[in-house]
Amino acid sequence: MQRLCTAILVMLGFAHPALALSCLKPDAVRSYIEANASEDRWGAVVGRLDFDESRLPPAVSDGGHDDVELRAQLVGNSLGVDGFEDAFQGHVTLRIQCFGSWCGHPDSGRQYLVFIKRENGRHIAISDPCESWLFPEPRRKTLDALQRCFRGGYCQPEDDD
Repeated sequence: MQRLCTAILVMLGFAHPALALSCLKPDAVRSYIEANASEDRWGAVVGRLDFDESRLPPAVSDGGHDDVELRAQLVGNSLGVDGFEDAFQGHVTLRIQCFGSWCGHPDSGRQYLVFIKRENGRHIAISDPCESWLFPEPRRKTLDALQRCFRGGYCQPEDDD
């Protein structure tokens, strides 16, 4: 009986982290719609994001992490009427958000679709554990959908079709 109770407690311990964080499936169009409806100023850039990975908090930890802000470099193209055609190169603040025990955990040197928030004269790129604002290696289909949204065309998240 003691072994059974121990086994159940161990299984519950492993299941606990999976139950504590609930995210919608990441969808760039959903993020675009949310950013567009916000009173804040947002933009979208496809490009290479570089930063010091040694300063990242762990992806999963014992909890209690505050947001961490890192200096990052983003080089790519921003969304305009003609698609992702406008050159973008500059410093951004990479804000790593933590929800309980889970933190965003991007990879430096990787290609991303980045939603950038304008905040107090700074460009803020947000990495949360639900992958709401950074999309690695975006597909052409996703970029085309965002261009349609930007131009006022059909704009629905994939799971709403």
